[in-house]
Amino acid sequence: MSIRRNIDIDRLVKDALQVPSVRARSIIVSRYCLGVPEKRTLADLGQEYNLTRERVRQIEAATLKAIRKKLEEDEEVLLLLGELNAYLDNAGHIRRADLLAHDFAILLKNKHDERELHHKLHFLANVMGEPYVSEANEEWYPFWCNQDEAHQTAKAVVLYLLKVKDQDFEKFLKTANSKFNLSDTLIINHISISKKFTVGPYGDLGADHWPAVNPKTVRDKAHLVLVKEHRPLHFREIAELVNKMSLKERAPATVHNELIKDPRFVLVGRGTYALNA
Repeated sequence: MSIRRNIDIDRLVKDALQVPSVRARSIIVSRYCLGVPEKRTLADLGQEYNLTRERVRQIEAATLKAIRKKLEEDEEVLLLLGELNAYLDNAGHIRRADLLAHDFAILLKNKHDERELHHKLHFLANVMGEPYVSEANEEWYPFWCNQDEAHQTAKAVVLYLLKVKDQDFEKFLKTANSKFNLSDTLIINHISISKKFTVGPYGDLGADHWPAVNPKTVRDKAHLVLVKEHRPLHFREIAELVNKMSLKERAPATVHNELIKDPRFVLVGRGTYALNA
């Protein structure tokens, strides 16, 4: 996919923010994190301006409505919306926000970082009322969507991933292809918005409860190391590789003790372990 014409995102945002009220502009800038360190809440802004949370929300809504009326006459913003919707159509109508920002930074040859670009695109889309941008929560990363059914499909695919008994991503893909009538690429795209989907230390894909993808114990990490290395290793080598996938460093002796306790490992030489066939 390519953008048919270069779109000046900065110009669109700058023009959109030309509103009479300095306070209203500040609220919009803070709410959408436009050139400021972090997004601020309605309550936080209400405290700053000595307003109720509801009053800040009303000012935000009224300002966005005025901005939309102005931008509806701008051909470039309409072109941008068309490009965003075409992109989402190609992605199965849904896309994780950071991935969309990464792709559009390339497509638009944008000079700003991807986080800034996401905030600007989010602002413009929200002003115009499309496409829909969902905020992050405990279960989902922030994502873009231009068809309600796409999020429902993503939920169903993720639920299917979490329930499969064989913790094998290739097998999951084969059955998910026919079940949901989606290609491998679209299956992965849909589940990538879920925080239950992860990429393992060796690049394996799967659910975050799969030990082979997200090993949480020293023993599971050691097991993954031996599976991936395809050879016996000294416990010091195993400890070194285990520590590369851990936030907390374990001493070689600690890892050695875990190897001794687990029947999945067998001693094949002086301090050297292999998987117990």
